[in-house]
Amino acid sequence: MTAPVHSPAPWSYDYSPYRVRRQPDGIESELPAFEIFDADGSKVFDTNEDTPCELQEANARMAAAAPRLLASLVTCANLLADYDEQDGPEGEAYREAVAALAEAIGRAA
Repeated sequence: MTAPVHSPAPWSYDYSPYRVRRQPDGIESELPAFEIFDADGSKVFDTNEDTPCELQEANARMAAAAPRLLASLVTCANLLADYDEQDGPEGEAYREAVAALAEAIGRAA
């Protein structure tokens, strides 16, 4: 199995709050938000500012790690490929890895 194509890795994230001005008093406040960037500095996506800041940052960290996690899972699946037809933890791990990879790259397992 080979790694699928996605925005260039490594990915990173940065705190990038929205600034909102309340009417009619003009008081400005921040809505927490995070943006996830690829290795070229292009924004891949951002978090949902309607969720708590701590959850947004946890999601941003997970998203930024996604390319590395995906590449590692491909390596693990390749190492376990000989167990594809076997019962036991190695076979189960292989099948779970293949199913997760299929979900991540949008292909049938």
